[in-house]
Amino acid sequence: MGMGKVMGSRAALVLGPVLGALVALPLPAQAAVRPESLPSKSEWLKDVAPVAASLQDYLTHRLAGGKSNEKPAIVLDIDNTSLATHYDRGKPIEAILKATEYAHEHGAAVLFASYRDPNEQDATTRELTAAGYTVDGLCLKPHGDSPGKAQVKLGCRKKYESQGYTLVANVGNRSTDLEGGHYEKGFKLPDYDGQLS
Repeated sequence: MGMGKVMGSRAALVLGPVLGALVALPLPAQAAVRPESLPSKSEWLKDVAPVAASLQDYLTHRLAGGKSNEKPAIVLDIDNTSLATHYDRGKPIEAILKATEYAHEHGAAVLFASYRDPNEQDATTRELTAAGYTVDGLCLKPHGDSPGKAQVKLGCRKKYESQGYTLVANVGNRSTDLEGGHYEKGFKLPDYDGQLS
């Protein structure tokens, strides 16, 4: 199912379980983003806040009654999803970090899927841990010619599933972070019509 525009360029999306239903969280009324500009850091964080709150609420309910034989995990994109790469390189997005800390404290693994180059594995792990994240798994694009971003992210999720994880949540800021399923519920942070990588 194509994601399309649900509520304009400033809408943040939450993808529903099983059937991939889309739920749009309305963002504050603001002027449309011009192609040559992005919102300020404070405006961006305001746009991130309702998605992070929805993620936190979902994790609170989902992880409360986990199955005993289940290995729950959340999967996160890195740039402008876990780390504020565009606005404050190397620093965490605090609301997302808080949600991952809650997940980890309640038995879920914290896994990452990124299109970063494979030779950045160690540097990326250091960057994430320095920002305060637990890194239970890091999957980057493969060496050599790799498929597109959506296929790499899907491949990472399939790899994590093959390791026995139940991917209860998938968090990203681009549609390619969420395409292809293999997770229970997806949470999309704003990318302003693809302007924010």
